[in-house]
Amino acid sequence: MRTLSKPGSSQARWIGILVFLIVISLGELLALILDYQNNFYLRQYVSDNLSATIVITVGLLVFASGTAFIVSKLGAAGAAGARVPAFARIGSFVGRRYKLIIVFWILLFAVSLPLSQQLSQVVTSSTGGGQSGNSESARAQNLMAQEFPHPQANTSAIILLQGSDVTDNATKRFTLDLEKKLLVPGALNSVENVTSVYSLERAVLTAFYLQQGATPAAAQYQANQTLWSYTLSTYPIPIPPAILQNFISPDNMVMIVLVSFSKSPGSFGSANTDPILKNVVSMRNIISQLKGSEGGPSQTYVTGDLATTADSSLGSEKDLGLIEPVTIGAILILAGLFFFAIATPFVPLTIVGLALMITEGGLYLIGKYIIPIQDTTTTFLFTIMLGVGTDYSIFLMARYREERVEGHDKAQAVQTSVTWSGESIATSATTVIIAFGAMTISSFTLLRSIGVGLGFGVLIALLVSLTLIPSFILVAGDRIFWPRSGKRFESYAVKARKKRSERPGYFRRAASFSVKRPGLVLGLTLLISIPAIYISLTGVTSYDFTAGLTHAESVDGLAVLEKSFGAGQIGPTQVLVQFPISILTNGNLTQGAQANLENLSWNISSLSNVEKLTGPTRPDGLPVDATNMTGLTAQQRLAILGSIGSDRRTALVTVLFVEEPFTPKSLDTVNQIRRLVTSLQRSDASLAQDTILVGGASASTLDFSNETVSQFNTMRVLTVAAIFLVLLVVLGSYPLAITGILSIGLSITWAYAATLLFFNNVLQSGVLFIIPLVLFLLLYGIGMDYNIFILTRIREEAQKGKETRQAVVDAVDRTGGIITALALILAGALGSLVLSSNRLLEGFGFAIALAVVLDAMVVRTYLVPAIMSVLGQRAWWGPNRLRRVRFDKKSEPPASNP
Repeated sequence: MRTLSKPGSSQARWIGILVFLIVISLGELLALILDYQNNFYLRQYVSDNLSATIVITVGLLVFASGTAFIVSKLGAAGAAGARVPAFARIGSFVGRRYKLIIVFWILLFAVSLPLSQQLSQVVTSSTGGGQSGNSESARAQNLMAQEFPHPQANTSAIILLQGSDVTDNATKRFTLDLEKKLLVPGALNSVENVTSVYSLERAVLTAFYLQQGATPAAAQYQANQTLWSYTLSTYPIPIPPAILQNFISPDNMVMIVLVSFSKSPGSFGSANTDPILKNVVSMRNIISQLKGSEGGPSQTYVTGDLATTADSSLGSEKDLGLIEPVTIGAILILAGLFFFAIATPFVPLTIVGLALMITEGGLYLIGKYIIPIQDTTTTFLFTIMLGVGTDYSIFLMARYREERVEGHDKAQAVQTSVTWSGESIATSATTVIIAFGAMTISSFTLLRSIGVGLGFGVLIALLVSLTLIPSFILVAGDRIFWPRSGKRFESYAVKARKKRSERPGYFRRAASFSVKRPGLVLGLTLLISIPAIYISLTGVTSYDFTAGLTHAESVDGLAVLEKSFGAGQIGPTQVLVQFPISILTNGNLTQGAQANLENLSWNISSLSNVEKLTGPTRPDGLPVDATNMTGLTAQQRLAILGSIGSDRRTALVTVLFVEEPFTPKSLDTVNQIRRLVTSLQRSDASLAQDTILVGGASASTLDFSNETVSQFNTMRVLTVAAIFLVLLVVLGSYPLAITGILSIGLSITWAYAATLLFFNNVLQSGVLFIIPLVLFLLLYGIGMDYNIFILTRIREEAQKGKETRQAVVDAVDRTGGIITALALILAGALGSLVLSSNRLLEGFGFAIALAVVLDAMVVRTYLVPAIMSVLGQRAWWGPNRLRRVRFDKKSEPPASNP
């Protein structure tokens, strides 16, 4: 005979106390991981908002106390039988105060709406701000900025002019006219200068005529006349080849024009609102108009950091315009087909839309006062809120319909739905919030933003589903199923009961097959998993975030820049050598500095991926004697002195790679350089005294990758441990909690392997290295939904006194249709991300949608029943105080042998 666990009230209180201590400990652990000293936003917020910090601390205590209270009630639930007092009380409260609940949410919506309209003011398109200041590349960047001052990042744009011969007169005329139009007052915001080979030639000619005795006005006039009358190859004072090669490609087919600005984009820059980012659009319009009037080069590109940031912003807005209708359409069609009703799909969409506005209002306050909200987060937020929010709402509405079909009245159906489905969606939402919350410990702004924004959004969706949806049902009744309402609904209920009793459906047959042949199901699972695990472990990922903007002009421009000027030109690597004393004497390099720098340069230049190296001992890429510069050209002397810092003891060695800076080989070359530096310092006593740092684009990406992977290892442990505890408390069983963790791990592995194959071999666009990291957290949150839905329903059926295998079959039969529908809805919502122009979102959309479908239609339908069949009554083994289902001896057949 099966009995329910009956822990005493004192035991339940002890459980509550234990959970209180666990939550407080996790809070303290999170504070330590955040590392107050290295987190600028946290440090600034705490120092400027002491009262808010006290509120957060008190909030943690309240949250811990509330969690302990709920868990103690859940623990005490077994003493009263198959009911869950916490959610039964919520259902009872909703039944009594549903009108007040509706008014509350409407008022909250009214307050949040104006705030949500201002969200764009605190949204940033920059994905930076994530690297620790202690990394070697960050220290190199700081030293570089200190000793070699240069304009701040994102304050210049690159214009590429491409044609058959960019040195001809037509391109010269186009370039000079373009310069004039860009410098017209009001044409661009905060424009500082336009630099091209012709502006440099103008400066050289003006200086020449001034030396000849001309007045400044006359010298400038003569320089302009000469500029128009001659060509690059015939100017009386030609530009040195070392400078010319930085502006014109070796084949004379591409020319670079640099546009610099006195200001940087704001922290929350949008291409439609930020004046500096708007310059990118303005420049493209000016170029387009000029080409229309006088022809000019065959191709033009506006690229560089400023342009890629602007294109990211424009791409996100365009993506939202495409993703929103597709997501809404998918939800309307799939929900309508499941309920076979017209009105039903609009109920969750409308209410989740209200929740979305409330969430955006809250994110405005978070973005303004706590951390920046990245634009990718807002795209994610829309799909996650609609997908997860409608999942929770529809799951509860489907349970209400099931109870009405069974003949219960409206109030009792709502009560039962909140009591049982409420616990399922609350548990599911908790796992999602845990997964997103783990992202907040990252130092990467994008991940922190996703974690905070989506975790907050899921919390609002949960509260709406638990309170507003049942309140609305109590007002509207069966009319939410229109046109299948009234007598039509009664007729449908009769037919549904008759059909269920006469003919088993697909999901009942699938579950029955799995519990009878668990060995076959587990064997096939293993057969599929082995190659999937191999592909996941050996698959190649990409480190180039910029390439994710596949259809952007700035990315196409970078490709042209790479092809014309060399792959390494996009992001050179800098090696900074800081000596203990000055390395200049009488304007020449000291003997010791010459020897040390040349030794280092020779060793680095011998690496296979190094194409060119310049520095104080190699101003043109070839070794020179910088200890006596009298025999060097003026350009060489300038280059040598330009590679020595303002403190006269820091030297800059610039390394260009054969491959572009973000390939695995280039990142490995940075590791080779660092190992080489360590080896040289150990073997050379003079080098051991120097501080040598390797920085630049490749080094920054490598350090960010290593740091992110390290942080994600911490996130994984915290996420899995926290979700395991939640499942253990809710299900009261070690095996079921472990089953939930491992089964979603299989879904993640299968989906990631398919993503690698599809993006690397079919689309040939690559998979960003951060996708598998974030995918793990996202799917351990979102993908856990369906396991929780089925496992809690199995537990419910078992608590009714059914044998385990029968409980499994009945649970899969009752939830199969709704869970499959929910999975398709969520997959449709998140799958719409593949329509994005951003490869990061494309990868997430494809992988998450596939994992959700696999989890719902394969893992939940076949694998979970097979595992339950093997476990038998052992499936309910757990802590004595938490166990929900108990067995008398010999009350159930032994577990199946696979």
